[in-house]
Amino acid sequence: MSTLLTPLRTGRFLSQKLNEAVHIAALRMKLRQKSAFLPPDDGHLDVLLNFPDSTINLYQVRQWYGPLEHLAQKLRVGILCYHPETAQQISEETSLKIILTPGYSDLSEVEDVLQPKVILYPNQNYANYRILGLESSEHVFICHGESDKIYMASNWVKVFNYFFVAGQASRDRLTRHVRNYDVEDRTIMIGRPQIDIPQPPPFKWDDERTTIIYAPTWEGGRLTMRYGSVASHGVAMVQALVSEKNLRVIYRPHPRTGIYSDDFLSADAEIRRIIAAANETDESASHLVDETPFGWQLTAADFMITDISAVAYDWLTTGKPLLVTEPAEREVPTPHEGIMTILPRVTASASPSIVSIVDSVLHDEVLMKKFSEGADYYYGDRRPGASLQRFTNAIDYVLDERDRNLPTWDCRPRSLSNASLSRSRHLTGSLPKTSATSVKPAAALKQVNAKTTPAVKSLSRVARRLLTTTILTSHTQSLVARSVNVAEYHQQSPIVVTAMGNPEDMGPLVDWLPALELANRSERVTIIVGNLHAHRFLRSRTRLRILVGNNATVTESYYSGLAPLLDVHFDQAKLNLREAGHNAMRHMYVGSSDELGWLNNRLRLFDSIIQPPQIPDGMIREALIHFPETIDIVSVRGGDTAAERARVLRDAVEYSRKLSQASTWEVGQSR
Repeated sequence: MSTLLTPLRTGRFLSQKLNEAVHIAALRMKLRQKSAFLPPDDGHLDVLLNFPDSTINLYQVRQWYGPLEHLAQKLRVGILCYHPETAQQISEETSLKIILTPGYSDLSEVEDVLQPKVILYPNQNYANYRILGLESSEHVFICHGESDKIYMASNWVKVFNYFFVAGQASRDRLTRHVRNYDVEDRTIMIGRPQIDIPQPPPFKWDDERTTIIYAPTWEGGRLTMRYGSVASHGVAMVQALVSEKNLRVIYRPHPRTGIYSDDFLSADAEIRRIIAAANETDESASHLVDETPFGWQLTAADFMITDISAVAYDWLTTGKPLLVTEPAEREVPTPHEGIMTILPRVTASASPSIVSIVDSVLHDEVLMKKFSEGADYYYGDRRPGASLQRFTNAIDYVLDERDRNLPTWDCRPRSLSNASLSRSRHLTGSLPKTSATSVKPAAALKQVNAKTTPAVKSLSRVARRLLTTTILTSHTQSLVARSVNVAEYHQQSPIVVTAMGNPEDMGPLVDWLPALELANRSERVTIIVGNLHAHRFLRSRTRLRILVGNNATVTESYYSGLAPLLDVHFDQAKLNLREAGHNAMRHMYVGSSDELGWLNNRLRLFDSIIQPPQIPDGMIREALIHFPETIDIVSVRGGDTAAERARVLRDAVEYSRKLSQASTWEVGQSR
C-alpha cells in the first residue's frame, strides 16, 4: 500500500494544478474578449503600474489606487495584470484602465501598443524581470509602504532607474546598506501620497472605549524576513486585550498569513475564535476581524500594535501611539537606527502583559514627542496635499527625463556581427523588443506546433514543470542536503557563479568554464544551480564545485556560508536576478559574445559588466536611459583567451576585497 502513496499523491497534485491552469486559461480567454481588459484603442500610456501577482497580494496595489487616480486626471495611466483573477478584481475596485496580458509571459502588447513612458513597481516580485528589460521606459520602484525591514534596502533597488522613497530615513537606510548605489541621484523623496486621499471609516463607535488595531505581518518567505508575530505573540495579546472592558480590538491579519506556516495558520484561527467569543459575551464591544482595504483604520483607531513592517510607518503619519513586537527568530535583522530603536519592543514572553504595556505608552509624553519627530524624519512635509503634489512632481520629472534622453537610434542589432552599425542609425520608430527575448525557451517547448493556441502552450509548460518538480523531488533534495553541508562546513569561496536557469541558458557560462577553472587555482570558485538538470549538465563539463539550491532560503544559506566577494552571472533567468538581490557581495554580469539580448535595463542591477571585445566602448551607456555611472564596464582586451578572462575575474575579486575592507557599508544587523 505504502508504495502506491507517492504516485497517487503525485497524480492528485498534477491533476489539481492542471485543473487550475485550465481554469486560468479559460478565464483569461473570456476577459480578453472584453475591451475593458485590452489596451486602449487610442494609443500608448504615460504611466503603467506593473502587477504580476495573484489576488493574495492585492494589498500592495490597492494603496496606490488613490494617487494613480489623481494622476489620471492629466496623464494616461493604467495597471498591467498578468493573472486574470487579479485583473477582474482590480477592475471592480478602481476606475483606472486595466490591461490583462495575452499570456503570463507575453508582454508583446506592452512594447508594441502601450509603449509606456514610465513603469511603476509596488514590489520586488521576481516576475518583474521580464518587463524590466524594456529600454524605452523609465522604471520606478514605489514599493507598498515605508519600513526599516532589510527588504527596503535590498540590492534589488539598483535594477530600477529611480526609487521614489518616503523621506530622509529611507535615503539614510539605503546609504548604510546598499553599496555602489548613488542615493542622491537615484532616489526622489515623495512622502506618503496616500495620506492625502480621503478614506472615511466604514465603522463609527460612539462609546468611550480605546480602539486598538493589531496588524501583524506574515511569516515571510525566507528566514531573514520572518518578522511576523501571529504565532509567537498574537494569541496571548489578543486574549488579554479583549478581556479589558474599556478596550476594542481590530485584528487585521496580513493577507498572506499562514501560506507557509501551519503555526501561523492555526494561531490566526485561534485569534479569530477569541474575538468571536468576546463579541458573544459582550455585543457592545464590537471587536473586529478586519480584511478591508487599509487606510480608514488610521482615523478610526487610537493605538496600533504591529510588527516591524510597513503598516507601522503608515501609522507613523498619524502621530498616535504605537507598539512593535520583537521578532521571535534570532536570525532576523532588526533595525538599529530610526524610530524602531525609540519604541518599546514587545517580546513574546511579555505578550500576556500587553494591557499594562499599552497603558504605560499612552502616558509617556517624552516618547510621544520623539514619535512626532520621527514622523518628520520618515516623511518630511506632512501638511495636507504636500505628499500628493511631490508624487505628481516626481512623475513629471521622470517623464520629462525619459523624453529628453531616449536613445536616438533604432533597430539595434541582436547579434554582434552588426554591432558597429548601431551607431549610425537614428530614431525612426519604437525600440526593439527585449523584455523576454533574452531568455531562451525550453527545448521541449520548441517542438510545440506554431499553430498551437497560447492556452495549450501554457498548459504544456505547466505540466512539464510539475512533472519535473514532483518526480525528481527526491533526487534533488538529496543533492540539496549534500550542498548545504558543503556550504556550511567547507572552505569559503571568493567567487560564486549564479546559474539558476536551465541547461539551454548556459552557453555563455560553458564558454567561460576554462577561465573559471584557471581562476579557481587562486580564488576558489563555486557554481550554484537551481535544478537537477543544470547540475547534471555542468557536472559532465567541469570539476568545479557545484551546489544545488532549490529555494530562496537554501541559496541564502549558501551565500552566508561561502561568504563570496564576487557573484558572477552569465544569463538573466528570473531566479538569477533573485539571487542578485543579496547585498553582501559585488555582482558582475558577463555579456555574451554571440548576441545582444542581454543588453537591456536589467543590467542596472549589477555592480560591474564584462563586455565582449566586439562591443564598441560606450555602447552600453548609449543604449540605456540614464545608465548609472557607478556601474563599472570592463573589457576583455589583449586577446579574448581563458587566461585573460581569468585575470579579469581575479582583478574583480581583489577590487571587491579592498572595497569590503575599506567600506563602512553594512549588510544589516542581527541581535
